[in-house]
Amino acid sequence: MQFIRRIKRNRAIKSYLRKLPRLLAKDYGKSKRYRPKQVRATIERSGLSIIYTCYAISIFCSKNEFDAYHHEIGEVCDYGAMRGEVGNLHFYGNANFSSNDVASVGSDFGGGSHGIDDGGGTD
Repeated sequence: MQFIRRIKRNRAIKSYLRKLPRLLAKDYGKSKRYRPKQVRATIERSGLSIIYTCYAISIFCSKNEFDAYHHEIGEVCDYGAMRGEVGNLHFYGNANFSSNDVASVGSDFGGGSHGIDDGGGTD
């Protein structure tokens, strides 16, 4: 069962990386960072998996906004751990991936891992 959950989580993360940059830009204009409620609203409107929204928020929001949002809703999530998982899956282990790195995943129809810009990445 845990294996199936991991597959579903990884698919959700991949769909966030591939689809959310374009959808968020359409909804709120192009930006390096979005607010957690914007990310959640776009996920809900677009029909993407809402189960793993915390991962999308860790990808598209700052750590401070991530922490404040989760404190507000009474949920405990680990920003660093989530970015670490995303980094391991798609950015050669780099948890400090940037919006440019995310855009490179979104533009690749095949998904998978991509190069990392040398910007160091906490936009």
